[in-house]
Amino acid sequence: MGGRAGSFVCAGVAGLALLGAAGGAARAAALAVTLEYAAGPGCPGTADFKAIVTTRLGRDPFTEGAPDHVAVRIAPRGGSLDGRIEWRDAAGKWAGDQSFSPAGGDCLRLVRAMGFALAVQIQLLATARADPEPEAPSRGEAAPAPAPGPPPPPAAPSPPPATPPPASAPAAAPGVTAVAPSPTQGPRPVLAAGVGPAVGLGLSSTAVPLGRVFGAVSWPRLSVELAAEASLPTTTRRPDGAGFSQHHLLAGAAACRVLARWRGCVVAKAGAIWMTGEIDRPTSAWVPIVEAGGRLGFSQPVGRRAFLDAHADALLNLTRWTATLDGVPVWTAPRFAAALGLDAGVRFP
Repeated sequence: MGGRAGSFVCAGVAGLALLGAAGGAARAAALAVTLEYAAGPGCPGTADFKAIVTTRLGRDPFTEGAPDHVAVRIAPRGGSLDGRIEWRDAAGKWAGDQSFSPAGGDCLRLVRAMGFALAVQIQLLATARADPEPEAPSRGEAAPAPAPGPPPPPAAPSPPPATPPPASAPAAAPGVTAVAPSPTQGPRPVLAAGVGPAVGLGLSSTAVPLGRVFGAVSWPRLSVELAAEASLPTTTRRPDGAGFSQHHLLAGAAACRVLARWRGCVVAKAGAIWMTGEIDRPTSAWVPIVEAGGRLGFSQPVGRRAFLDAHADALLNLTRWTATLDGVPVWTAPRFAAALGLDAGVRFP
């Protein structure tokens, strides 16, 4: 029953022929299976996969507690995706499997092909179980001899051998046009946007609370992000009570290498810091700020499209400044800075 699927095209052609067989749907009505479905971020969910199989089969074959158990798993591998359908019986023993390894990283296309293949397999199993076994003759009883048929017609002369078709052109079922995927077609990018809180270290004498909004575009191995960050005011004081407050406004960009849910990024930020003095006569000033460094992030899917993203930045202050009051230095920006954040976002397929 199982096997290795080398081509989605062949699976689709075979499925159309089997699902269209006369009387097949009636025999398939009694077969139900228990489904276990697991897919990575950006892939359709369990309900979507069930809908694909139900549409192809013409009924809903999924029932909790059914003796036939089907496990459907999709996992990223390198720049592509690996799909696998595995069958187990009521005792939990392996009964067969089927693997899918498409080019590129289009998970929706992979899920549709796997759903189509599963519908075909359910149809085959139901048909095989519904066909009665031929009744064997009882012991001591001779099997009835077949009735004599008409004499065979005289043999016709053998036709000349036909030229075999080229090996590179597989035959397709009548009425079905097999279209191979373009070898140059790459995976489509996925867009995302989100917001989240963060805390900055090395921007002031105390930790600076930040809020940020970002947009990103990602491929299986690469993502690019643009973000804007703003801080709440923080205050630095001298022992005599005089001090100054400051707030930050930054724009940032990140280019990341993606490995499953983890990513490592190169980050750059630029903006300004506004400072207001709290002395006899308030004064204000601003200084530019430029930072660069690296980021380590981890993404956790929440449902089909939403996700949570945790990240930690290690930064180098390329511009340093010193805040003074009455000509006396109060605080000097350090060479290194850091930021920790947690974002919530949504992907747009």
